Amino acid sequence: MSNLKWYVIHAAMILACAFFIYLAAEADFGDPVKDTSWADTGMVAWYAILFFGMVYAGHAIWQRMQLSAKFRFLPGRYLFPLALVDIRSNKIAVHDLAQLRKLDATHHETNGRYNKTVFSFNFNDGTSKSLVINNLNQAEIALEKFNSYQSKARAAFHNRDIASLYGFDPFLDIRKNKWKEALDTSGVAKKLVGLLHYLKTPLLIVAIVIAALFWYGRNAASDKKMYLNAKQQKTESAYLGYIANGKFRVAELQAELPRVVFNETLKKNSVTLLRNLKTRFPQSDILPEVAEEIHLLYDRSLQKFKAQAVNSDTGLIKSMEQLLKFAEEHDNPNVAISFARPTVSDLSQLDAFLKLKENKLRGMKIIPAAKYFADDSAAAREARITTGIRSAFSAIFPNDVLAFNANAAAKDNVPKLLIAYQIEPSGKVYTSEKQDDAFVGLVMRFKAAIVVPGSRERWKFDLEVEPPDSFDVEYKTSSRDAVHHAPEGQVYAVMAERAFDKLATKINAAFFSPDSAVFMRQVKNGR
Repeated sequence: MSNLKWYVIHAAMILACAFFIYLAAEADFGDPVKDTSWADTGMVAWYAILFFGMVYAGHAIWQRMQLSAKFRFLPGRYLFPLALVDIRSNKIAVHDLAQLRKLDATHHETNGRYNKTVFSFNFNDGTSKSLVINNLNQAEIALEKFNSYQSKARAAFHNRDIASLYGFDPFLDIRKNKWKEALDTSGVAKKLVGLLHYLKTPLLIVAIVIAALFWYGRNAASDKKMYLNAKQQKTESAYLGYIANGKFRVAELQAELPRVVFNETLKKNSVTLLRNLKTRFPQSDILPEVAEEIHLLYDRSLQKFKAQAVNSDTGLIKSMEQLLKFAEEHDNPNVAISFARPTVSDLSQLDAFLKLKENKLRGMKIIPAAKYFADDSAAAREARITTGIRSAFSAIFPNDVLAFNANAAAKDNVPKLLIAYQIEPSGKVYTSEKQDDAFVGLVMRFKAAIVVPGSRERWKFDLEVEPPDSFDVEYKTSSRDAVHHAPEGQVYAVMAERAFDKLATKINAAFFSPDSAVFMRQVKNGR
């Protein structure tokens, strides 16, 4: 048997196990998020298997080298006239050919081409052993020599020619002692020694110890890399990754985490993220700095508003300062936009007044207006005003600083922008050239105020929107109609639409300077 081939196979086994150990150890090495090896103790078993392969192959190579040095012959199987000897490991197996019942030599061919010769040794106890020779000429010579020498050996045995028998059987002395055990051991001890040898238990123990040490060393090295990466990157994800999967410096990074997150949050200029730090780290020493940074963002927004606001209105500036102060102190940016509509009683009085007006119109019928300003029709117009206000203020204030939203049911402890309006007859009467019905012009009177809880001062402004002198109402009628009547609700709806359009413009002018970017953008959007 060739030593070179054997060494190559076992060396390849060592390299393969080492390669898989490298892959297992290198996977996610030092990654603070993915490297969970401290928790994955099952990797010790995988390392133990691979190290056992390395230790086993290395031990086998060392053992083979020792055997070759001691016996001075190649490991393999040797055929003698009276013994078949298998010396491929540290345990020598001797098969007594004196007990041979029959020898069969079979030549094997594949597609008519010689392949190998198999020698089958069949013993008296029913067992058999085989020996393979891959060269036909060598096989025939071996068979011829074996038969010849075995005949001579038998003759020497019958003639008690001990000197000749030593040449045919290297284990003659052992045979003379009737194959007694070399070790004087009991049955239990013999089985235990055999089991330990079969399981390679010492090698397995060594492999497990090496695997455990390697697992710990690998994780310790990865832990250090994770720690250094976190310290270098100074990001929340790197710190949280080490805290979740690290081992030796967890307490240190936990103590530093609030500061790291705070520094990272500063770059994002977000009040929401800064507020979250108060909840996440309620006992941290960064809280005063968090509050200071939030104040700076609010102050920056206030300065931006002042730059575009109506500077002559000191009450507006003061109310906005109070509004921002309240939002900052309560960590709540929401401002409710609340409309106070005319009551049912107010609208009923309006229709009663219009009814009295009919007497002065020479028989013309005045169309009542109340039902066209009820809640269901007002909501859509109010929503347009709300959208305009939100659009204007969002250009200055981020939503986490101030956020204007419609909320008619807002409680008294919430800042509000209140807009109350009333509807009154203007004295004008509108008629159509194609119908006899009349419509009374309506004046929209608006009262707006910024209400900040706890503050007695309120910024207020009043607006009055007169109906236009004339306006057009587009509508379609059926060709079968004798008289083309404009839909009643559409006439009053146009009046209301014109009034709310003017309201949007006037609210914009009440807050922002005419030359400001916000004012000009809102005017453009209104068009």
